[in-house]
Amino acid sequence: MLVTWLGKQLRFPFISKDGIKEILFDELGWSDREWSQKLGQASINLLYYFAHTLLMAGGSIILENTFRPDLASSKLSTLARQTNASALQIICNANNDVLYQRFKQRTESGLRHPGHVDVQSMPELRASLERYGPLRLGIGGEVIEVDTTDISILSYESILVQVKAIMYSAQPGNLHCTSEGMGNSSDLLRNGENH
Repeated sequence: MLVTWLGKQLRFPFISKDGIKEILFDELGWSDREWSQKLGQASINLLYYFAHTLLMAGGSIILENTFRPDLASSKLSTLARQTNASALQIICNANNDVLYQRFKQRTESGLRHPGHVDVQSMPELRASLERYGPLRLGIGGEVIEVDTTDISILSYESILVQVKAIMYSAQPGNLHCTSEGMGNSSDLLRNGENH
């Protein structure tokens, strides 16, 4: 996963909405789609809380989620403003049919926490892919777009070079944030003062 690899290369911690959500499933239980969505909202709120705390301390972070622009742009803009940060988004996207098939394979593999109840969300996934398309957030800053349709030709190293070039060209005190789109998303946030 790109987000994990970038975190290791840049030595930044990353916060994953699904990682938080799966802890909540394990502690509070899981049942149906409605409960999954409720814990999903709680996970997003915790993700923003952790991000704010780390950024206020001058840390650099990576956020991972499929951020919907209509829901996340305002919150991430506020977060950046409150922490004197700027944003860098990495938008990873692919053909909608490829994304749908990846999601289906992930669901059928049994490797994802059952609390996500992915089988129940398959019908809405197709509609979401068509409705939202690439998920570019309205938060300003730089954007790197990555086509992940053919993963075999994806170069993590070239993405890292682009990220570093943007990060190190920024003014001190800025935070850089990367985010990826529907189906294969990850976000990197970096505080420029420490690097």
